[in-house]
Amino acid sequence: MDVQLRLELFGAYSVSLHTGHWAPQRSLALSGRLGGLLALLALGRGQALNRGELCRELWGAGPESASPACFNTLLWRLRRALEQPPLASGAIIETDRQGGVRIARHVQVQSDLERYLALVEKPLAKPVEQLEAGDVCALREAVQLYRGDVLAGYQDDWALRLRERHRRMQLGALARLMHLSSLQGQWQDAIQHGEAMLDMDALREDIHRELMRCHLAAGQRALALTQFERCRAALKRELAIAPMVETLALYQEIAREATRPASADAALPPPTTVFPPSERAMNLQPMLPWTEALVQARWHLAQADAHLQTQLDFGH
Repeated sequence: MDVQLRLELFGAYSVSLHTGHWAPQRSLALSGRLGGLLALLALGRGQALNRGELCRELWGAGPESASPACFNTLLWRLRRALEQPPLASGAIIETDRQGGVRIARHVQVQSDLERYLALVEKPLAKPVEQLEAGDVCALREAVQLYRGDVLAGYQDDWALRLRERHRRMQLGALARLMHLSSLQGQWQDAIQHGEAMLDMDALREDIHRELMRCHLAAGQRALALTQFERCRAALKRELAIAPMVETLALYQEIAREATRPASADAALPPPTTVFPPSERAMNLQPMLPWTEALVQARWHLAQADAHLQTQLDFGH
């Protein structure tokens, strides 16, 4: 019998089971340790997992660790949820002679997480200058699959490790796409990728700086200055610290340029910490001549500078 098991692990956790051409797809409401056990087995990729290890992952180590009887009860409940007629007992979850547990090898297991890894692992392993068109397409498809943190409702250590690993991968994919968009002068795409990174980690000061440069290159000087304010507010609110010297210097340079004619424009400092040294080839010089309304620029500069001077010392 053709058995397909589908897991959606990004964001809201969902499970569906298809047991043949004529049988309707069945959605399963699995949560807590029941859903966690199935996710661990699915991520095991057909390998038999030790019962003791599964107990420690699901219940934790130490005095609160589950007894073998607790695990056996959980395994029975999972089998009962999955292996309903016409499926026989053991048709999906099987054990070996050593007591290991796995999903039967004839079951086709699919998950959005496996698809994500197939798309993102190869491009992330390459230096950015060696990325090909297919790699870029794979990164774009991968970041769309990331609809939310992996197993967002689970707080067990194994789920937190899994979540953090894939958050780092997503941030890496977005950083590469932001870098490539900037190299091609596609500033709005670069800004979109940078904003997606800040949605995941609003305290990434390096990303705030790159967004300031991208806004400036796109002719959006006021938004570049506003980005600094967002960065400073986030750092003050969450960490009670001021922006780094590099960020303040970039802000002051952008603010000074707001009141200079085009002939006096000076080059901004190169990108700093978003990408490794080998990837700092972004040319983020202003792309447009000085055509902004001088009165508006000076007003914004005066407001921003006054705000900066009164708040640089967070003790006042």
